[in-house]
Amino acid sequence: MAMKFLTERDIEQMASQGVTEIPLDAGVRVTDLAREAAQRLGVRFVAPGDAAASSAPASSASAPAAYSELHQQVRTAIISQLGMTPDGLDAIIARVLDATEGQG
Repeated sequence: MAMKFLTERDIEQMASQGVTEIPLDAGVRVTDLAREAAQRLGVRFVAPGDAAASSAPASSASAPAAYSELHQQVRTAIISQLGMTPDGLDAIIARVLDATEGQG
């Protein structure tokens, strides 16, 4: 069986398409930069069939579709206003959404 490597670019592309979980099996290796990108973009790696273990923020676990959609809307608006993607944007948005979850 051929080994498959997930790169930072792979993670960024998947995240831009709304992917929030990536199943990993024994034939997949994740580069260090890909792991950092996944953390920054709120993408988590899961073992096949493992829905119990979650490293995602609580708000995304309780309402994954709504959280992901809101995250993407905020991200799009910021990039549109600035004309560029600031470093760490996804992590900042995730922190703000997590912090405001209980205030709504």
